[in-house]
Amino acid sequence: MTQPATLDAVVDDIIGLITAETDCATALTVDSGLQDAGMDSARVLSLVFRIEARYDIELDAEDGDDLRTVGDLARLVLRRIQERP
Repeated sequence: MTQPATLDAVVDDIIGLITAETDCATALTVDSGLQDAGMDSARVLSLVFRIEARYDIELDAEDGDDLRTVGDLARLVLRRIQERP
């Protein structure tokens, strides 16, 4: 990304990725659960790969334990972006 990422921008991006991945008919928000969005384990893995490529970050397997909502994932992504050298 050429401009600094904000939480709102990352949330919007993740919602777009989830919607494209699942054809989710429900309007997703920062508080939406990943499972509620129709994300099974294969789709979550695909989403993680797409996020890593898009933001040039790495998400660790142990990070997944605390990810329940779109906001949880967005906050983790933003933290990893800020940790980049």
